[in-house]
Amino acid sequence: MTHIVGKEAVDSLPAPLVLTFRALIASFALIVFVMIREKRVNLLFGIPMKDILRLILLGVLNIPINQFLYLEGLKFTTPANSALLYAMTPAIVFLLAIRVHWEKLNWKKTSGIAIAFIGVAIIMFEHGATFDSLNTKGNILIFVAVIAWSLFTLLGKPLVPRYGALRVTALHMLFGTIIFLPIGLSTFEMKEVASITSTLWLEILYLGLLASCVNYALWYYALGKLEISKVAIFQNLQPVLTTIIALILGKVFLTPELFGGGALALIGVLLVEKG
Repeated sequence: MTHIVGKEAVDSLPAPLVLTFRALIASFALIVFVMIREKRVNLLFGIPMKDILRLILLGVLNIPINQFLYLEGLKFTTPANSALLYAMTPAIVFLLAIRVHWEKLNWKKTSGIAIAFIGVAIIMFEHGATFDSLNTKGNILIFVAVIAWSLFTLLGKPLVPRYGALRVTALHMLFGTIIFLPIGLSTFEMKEVASITSTLWLEILYLGLLASCVNYALWYYALGKLEISKVAIFQNLQPVLTTIIALILGKVFLTPELFGGGALALIGVLLVEKG
């Protein structure tokens, strides 16, 4: 849903303004929730400086780079293209994890990533992924966002067993929001805020509460339980699910490519899981 909702949001408001609201909502909700859950106001208690610096780095990778470039790129490309590009996350994460000796290369994981990527490529290109000048600009921005997301995934994994998925999510989101806020506020115009409809506010709330709070906490929780490549491979289901939602909304029609590409994506996920 994020690709569809995000596209509608940035078509109505500047991406920095959308991200400002998204980040403020997400960081506030997470910090308050974790404070209540842990019965502690100082969430940095017990965290050494080197891990605090890593949390700040995670915040930079996520909000000013990943989320900002994603929303900015989404203005120029389609939800289909963005979903396809994020399906490259497992390949990038897997290569990075091999580099730092967190993962071992084997034929199941390698072929699973390749098969899943082919599956989502079949679906997305069948539904009209194009590369004109505006799309190219959007695709490049989102590709850089994907690299940032992959690094974010890799660097955040060691912190989860130490501090828990929710605490890591809340703190990195807070740091990222603080760092991005001057950029977001520099684009702030009251006339744009006054023009926000109730539907657009619901879209921003979705991006803040579900796409950021719930999604990121679940992502890091999974990273604490599974190998990094096994978590990342589920990014390949994103374009498949985006297409299914588009079908439900009546924006696309059932095709052989949808069935074939979806089957390949699922086979790829299973191969990585068994690897």
